[in-house]
Amino acid sequence: MQALIFIDLDHVHPVVDGVWHRAILDSVPDPGEDVTMLCGLTAPAGFKSRDSRDPNCVLVTCVHCDYQYRRANGFPIPPNHPALSR
Repeated sequence: MQALIFIDLDHVHPVVDGVWHRAILDSVPDPGEDVTMLCGLTAPAGFKSRDSRDPNCVLVTCVHCDYQYRRANGFPIPPNHPALSR
């Protein structure tokens, strides 16, 4: 018998250098496997418990991933969205 842990890939947000990204994942990547974020950044996958994150570290959202996510899903993009000033 196994204790299965189900992971909803729509809710997986890779964090690279304190920045919260979005990626389209077909499956859970293997450790070390490259993950490409919506903004184009690629980084190897790694896994840690959420409890291991520094509670004083504030994660910020990648504005370029957010822009691509909104565009792909038909969500409104405000005219002052930070990704538009690039």
